[in-house]
Amino acid sequence: MSQINESTIKTPGVYVNEIPSFPPSIAQVATAVPIFIGYSQVATRNGKSVVNQAIRISSLVQYVQYFGADFPNLTANVALNADNSVDTVSISPRYQLYNAVRMFYSNGGINCYIISVGTYKNDGSVLITDFIDAGKIRAFEVLRKEDEPTLIVIPDAILFGVNDFNNLATTSLKACADLQDRFTILDILNGDQERSYDNADVITVFRNGIGSANLNYGAAYYPWLRSSLSYSFSYRNIQVQKPAGTNVPTKDIVTNNVFVTQIDRAVTDLNTHINTFVNTPGFGAPFNVAPYTGAITDAYGLIPSTSDKPEMTLRLSYIKDMILGFVALNSTLTDSDPSHIYGGRTTKDIHSSYIRAGADATDISPMDQLIRELLLLDESFPGGAVGAAIAANFTPAFPNAAGVVADPTIYGTPAPADAATAVKYIRSRVNNLYSGVVNSVMAFINEVNLRLQNLEIQLNDSSSIYSNITVAIANQGIVVPPSGALAGIYASVDGTRGVWKAPANVSVNTIVEPLVNIDDNTQEDLNIDTDSGKSVNAVRAFTGKGILVWGARTLDGNSNDFRYISVRRFYIMVEESVKKAAMQFVFEPNDGNTWVRVRAMIENYLTNLWRQGALAGPKPEQAFYVKVGLGQTMTFDDILNGKMIIEIGMAPVRPAEFIILRFSQIQQQA
Repeated sequence: MSQINESTIKTPGVYVNEIPSFPPSIAQVATAVPIFIGYSQVATRNGKSVVNQAIRISSLVQYVQYFGADFPNLTANVALNADNSVDTVSISPRYQLYNAVRMFYSNGGINCYIISVGTYKNDGSVLITDFIDAGKIRAFEVLRKEDEPTLIVIPDAILFGVNDFNNLATTSLKACADLQDRFTILDILNGDQERSYDNADVITVFRNGIGSANLNYGAAYYPWLRSSLSYSFSYRNIQVQKPAGTNVPTKDIVTNNVFVTQIDRAVTDLNTHINTFVNTPGFGAPFNVAPYTGAITDAYGLIPSTSDKPEMTLRLSYIKDMILGFVALNSTLTDSDPSHIYGGRTTKDIHSSYIRAGADATDISPMDQLIRELLLLDESFPGGAVGAAIAANFTPAFPNAAGVVADPTIYGTPAPADAATAVKYIRSRVNNLYSGVVNSVMAFINEVNLRLQNLEIQLNDSSSIYSNITVAIANQGIVVPPSGALAGIYASVDGTRGVWKAPANVSVNTIVEPLVNIDDNTQEDLNIDTDSGKSVNAVRAFTGKGILVWGARTLDGNSNDFRYISVRRFYIMVEESVKKAAMQFVFEPNDGNTWVRVRAMIENYLTNLWRQGALAGPKPEQAFYVKVGLGQTMTFDDILNGKMIIEIGMAPVRPAEFIILRFSQIQQQA
């Protein structure tokens, strides 16, 4: 819309001045975009690390693409009866970020953010400094810079001890209060345990630990839940116990099975050699070394001396280490009877396809081509030390070609016109070589893992005992804290009913049972805490109805203003929406015209919310008010100091938490 100042017109002519007929509108902010914080299997996007970065995703497929899947090192403790039938299965929960995201999407979630604080540790351990560390940029510093998220979920908090758990909970609540635009969903530590009503009572421990500040910015849910999601287990992660309680190797239960032998050998090859090799510093990792920008002064006139440690020199050093380790691996891998291997290949056979298969110099494998490339490139570096070290490991050895400076395999055709162009060629070839080595190693690992999967399938098909064990594990169901599912329910309810509808009396999808069965008497103290007012919401099983969220209170259960989750989140939505819309009036004249426009904008927005049922009252003027102006919200001193003060009052709808039916008997009238 084009507007002009008519008082400034000085040239004869016809002018069009478009006068706005309607006040500016308020765009409502998103209300259920969680930001999940925890550990992941990987954390890469486009080949670069995204640890401690907020990454927006819109599907579980995207999560797996960037962050991988579940923790692979869980141990299933399986107790067998005397007849080798399965008695019990016990699996201790570990990293929960992946499971929480799965529960989010299975319960109606759409968009969310992920902050990976690091990749899985082999022992399943956690460190509070991965989440909160004053000396480094960590998760809570990152989430403060993201404007869109409105919920904070930390599913891995349940893995910590009491003190660190409380630290995470209070830090999250404080972040919400400071920003005033988001809400925290908390789990209960040890939420798989019954309330014992002594010093170890999980609810009492939780209430004593989270303090008394910022409680209306969070809600807690109890207990943990058993989902219908299945654990994915391999033969090597199963610990079997016979009735006497002694541990028995799984291979002793599955006797004389050739597939067990081959699995053990392949696992040994991977664990003893490859995993250690891949986990060395530099393998597949992004380089943070700045490209060399100094003068090109070495003897060849091509690149700087190695003492300057340019990026290319470091890359070649890593390439040398990787290739030498990969070549040495071939001499230590296990030979085994090919007739026992699915497809007739041993692990060593697979490995041989990535290195020189024989002494014939014309027999070039993918890894062999990479080694030849390294030798040629190394001739461009002072001394050729990398190539000499590689060549000593081959028969016949690759020759160090003299005069390779002009070799078109390095520089292309025609030869570079100057040293700077030559450096550009070399940098490109080094980067390609580095990627090729990483890809070759990973291709070998992937092929061995695929072989292991096929062996697992055959083992399962060939052994009824092992099949019974895997079925029992699959039926166990993954134990999850409720926060991930609740984040999805918040999103679903907001999308279908509105943020002013309490996220309660809603079924939880993909859940088999709560780990603690809660009845009315048990929930009394959860819902209303007469000591500190810290309400905890229950997830309960009801006959004929399923698993329902049966609570709608914030942690500030004694507050008349923000006792209910829906009221707190409704205020967050309105405050943030109006705040962003009011930004357009910064530096506008602080006079009556501006005040009218602001008031009309906010009143229109609140009227629409009233029509949708978000505000209580038979008429808009009984549901809200908006005040702005001299003598109403501002003094002359406020105006002189550049302050435009707007006062908004609202009557939000509150959930009918207690429905009381009163019946009386009347006397017969006729």
